[in-house]
Amino acid sequence: MAIVKMSDFSLFAFDSERDDLLHELQKFEYVHFTDLDKDETLKEEGLTTVTVPHSIVTVDEDLVKVRYVLDNLAKYDTRETGMKAMIKGKTSLTFTELENIASSYDYRPVYDDLRANMLKIDGLGQEEMRLRSEMEELRPWTGLKVPMKEMRGFEQSEIFTGTVPKKFKDKLFNELLPFEFTHYEVISEGKDDLYLLAIASKGERDALNEVLRNNSYSSLRISGDEEPEMEIHRIKARMEELKTERTALREKVKTLSSHLADFEIYYEYLMNRKLRLLVSENFLKTESVNVIRGYIPTDMKEQFTEAVVKSQKNAYYLDIQDSEEENESVPILLKNSRMNSSFESLTTMYALPQYSEVDPTPLFAPFYLIFFGMMVADLGYGALMLIGTILALKYAKLAPAQEKFIRFFFYLSFSTMAWGLIYGSVFGDLFPNMPRLVNPATDYMALLIISIVFGLIHIYFALGIKAYLYIRNKDFIGAVYDVGFWYLALTGGIGFILTILVPVAPLLKTAALVVMAVGMVGIVVTGGRENESIVGKAAGGFYSLYGISSYVGDFVSYSRLMALGLAGGFIATAINMMVKMVSGMGIIGIVFGLVIFVVGQGFNLFLSVLSAYVHTSRLTYVEFFGKFYAGGGKEFKLFKNKSKYINLT
Repeated sequence: MAIVKMSDFSLFAFDSERDDLLHELQKFEYVHFTDLDKDETLKEEGLTTVTVPHSIVTVDEDLVKVRYVLDNLAKYDTRETGMKAMIKGKTSLTFTELENIASSYDYRPVYDDLRANMLKIDGLGQEEMRLRSEMEELRPWTGLKVPMKEMRGFEQSEIFTGTVPKKFKDKLFNELLPFEFTHYEVISEGKDDLYLLAIASKGERDALNEVLRNNSYSSLRISGDEEPEMEIHRIKARMEELKTERTALREKVKTLSSHLADFEIYYEYLMNRKLRLLVSENFLKTESVNVIRGYIPTDMKEQFTEAVVKSQKNAYYLDIQDSEEENESVPILLKNSRMNSSFESLTTMYALPQYSEVDPTPLFAPFYLIFFGMMVADLGYGALMLIGTILALKYAKLAPAQEKFIRFFFYLSFSTMAWGLIYGSVFGDLFPNMPRLVNPATDYMALLIISIVFGLIHIYFALGIKAYLYIRNKDFIGAVYDVGFWYLALTGGIGFILTILVPVAPLLKTAALVVMAVGMVGIVVTGGRENESIVGKAAGGFYSLYGISSYVGDFVSYSRLMALGLAGGFIATAINMMVKMVSGMGIIGIVFGLVIFVVGQGFNLFLSVLSAYVHTSRLTYVEFFGKFYAGGGKEFKLFKNKSKYINLT
């Protein structure tokens, strides 16, 4: 399996039938539209961009209201969460089922009810904030035992209430001593201010005001009619009433949460409807005809044609042609076996292939399996991965992407167990007498050699893919120059190094040198062939040969296959040693040892899997993809909205 073969289509259809056409194509799903607004050639012919229908305004208004309901009711959602939610899974609906359910549902009564209750709750919240602020303003005046209504409307005197900074206390009181018909007192003291009450006769009012102003006095109005302390009690009582009212309103809102599932379905319906309206921007039109272009999978021509025919009551024109491999604008859709499709996320995370390339997924998947297993390399860890993924796949109702992710680790668990058997490792050294083919603690040099050999095979295979691409494109000389000479140089170099380490006949050593020399000379002579000048060709050739240093680094990189496997095994062994140390301390020691084992081994499993995932990906992206894979393809966009709340099948 590989990159799905594509066909590009051109469709002329009447503008009046555009809605029916898009409706049928959204059921079909597998159509990728080309943005014709960027095609200046067609615009020069007098075609104009199709404007988005005004009905999108209504859709957006509905979406705002539906999101409002979803956001406000989410906190009252009583449905299962976490593991239970994953097991239950999302509701699965076909496009037709989605439309049938949504078209018969009126969301407005629930929205209006929720909106009214939320406005009341907000109003109560604002009143509570006002009361809290009022109460805080009254607290400093609780020492004042006079109803506030009795302090207003004096004819022969004026009352001053406010604050003065503490640092002016002595100065203020000294300046107030000459006043004969003025009473003043400090009601309370804050951190920095004095809360001051002063009663002055009308004759001394202006003078008092001047003294206060010179001492940074700030006037404050005390709210309410009763004593400040009584006013605070009144406010607290009202706040209790507000709390009761708000609780009752929230209970009403909570009962509306039973409509959440309906609103989620309606949201998905609106998003798909909006997509149908927005996609019109990709089209051009004459006065009455729409010009539509795009791509479909070649093996779906008949289904696509049927969808078009079903939606068109009048004449139309449809032309479908197989896409050219050299066309970089062809969108990419991958199709692999059940196993290989689990590894597609690694390809897309790096870059989708161009249409003229090969899908690297089935090519790197076997190596990824081997390398991952070698880095984790524990029968116990692999068994846990296997059991966990089997349970998830069997009992959980997973979305397609989630299922691929779980299945990815399902396949990796077998490689992990296989390498665990090779190393004789079950949660480290839990079973020290278990038979093994390789002992990591003593045979680390053998493991290093095995790692380098795997690296050699990995890189040689990548170069072989590069040669295949050259040959497929009829560039046989390129295959010899850019791959054949590198095979010779690398093979000869490796052979020459081995003849130094291992005694062999002089003829083999000479043969290795000759092969290496032929490869290097070939690289120098052909490496800069694209340059025009002789100097440029020579410089390019020597620069290409310099790339042999990167191959040395590549081979060394594969030592991580050994290093990570050893690291995980040694950590697991260290955890077992800790368990043995505490398990001899009676019942408490056994319990404590069990906790250490479960937590420690679980954490080591997490670290081992994470490290293996990252470093195996790195070997794939740098050492493997770097030899033949360019990427840069653009994704085939299915004509349906990416569902948030349901599985749209």
